[in-house]
Amino acid sequence: MEKALRFLLVRDDYYHQRGYWVIASAMRDAGIEVILGGIQTPPETVETAIQEDVDIIGCRIMQGAPDIVIPVLFDKMKERGIGNIPVVVGGIVPEKNERLLRELGVKEIFHPHTPLKTIVERVKAIGDEYKNRGTEK
Repeated sequence: MEKALRFLLVRDDYYHQRGYWVIASAMRDAGIEVILGGIQTPPETVETAIQEDVDIIGCRIMQGAPDIVIPVLFDKMKERGIGNIPVVVGGIVPEKNERLLRELGVKEIFHPHTPLKTIVERVKAIGDEYKNRGTEK
């Protein structure tokens, strides 16, 4: 039996929780194993990702500055040897920050009102690509 895709979902604040829970439910309903990290700093996110052996990291950003938070996350991931785990970002991401985030390696950026089906399909595709790395001939 194939191992379910393991998706770590973290957020940056106590407020605006509805989207976090809606995304978590949609992923679960699609057969993705969701690890609810809650509110975590980038170093905490990295440690959780290692402990939970996740296939993809999702960061919901509403209050933090993604141009500050995400570079720190990638730096910590590289320090701990998990720089290859894909990262997706959702929430309030200023358009001016998108280019930087994509250059850093963010695989996808989801904005409010992105259809849940689109989010689930992209997360599955990105996570499956990561899980299948090295198994293709």
